[in-house]
Amino acid sequence: MKLFKKIHFFIAILFTAVIVGCTASPELGNYKMQMITQMQQMNDVLFAGHYSQFMSTYVDPAYIKSQGGVQQALLQFDNAEQERLYADLKVAQNITPFYDPDKNQLVYSSTILPKPIAFKKIGTKWYMEGDWFRN
Repeated sequence: MKLFKKIHFFIAILFTAVIVGCTASPELGNYKMQMITQMQQMNDVLFAGHYSQFMSTYVDPAYIKSQGGVQQALLQFDNAEQERLYADLKVAQNITPFYDPDKNQLVYSSTILPKPIAFKKIGTKWYMEGDWFRN
């Protein structure tokens, strides 16, 4: 009986070590929580129809610059895309993203999303990368 208890204890320790070793990093957990909050804020801005504010606040400044500014970027962001992004962000809030620490990037990808949504961290803020907006 003592041998059974020792084996059971050893298996429990081994199982715990495997689970702890396989879980996501604490920073991914923090980033995921930050992004859930930010995606809700993004959806609130989209729902209110403040598309210029959305672009200037949440979209990668390099993408905005490459388009010639917020107003030019907005010309590519039509009503159908606004609705699709709103829906995609709602889905992404329930997905665990892939985190690439070398790129400071979170990527939300799923069979439910028509295309991945990627965010990169610049300073302390996450910005949506422009790939989602490109057709």
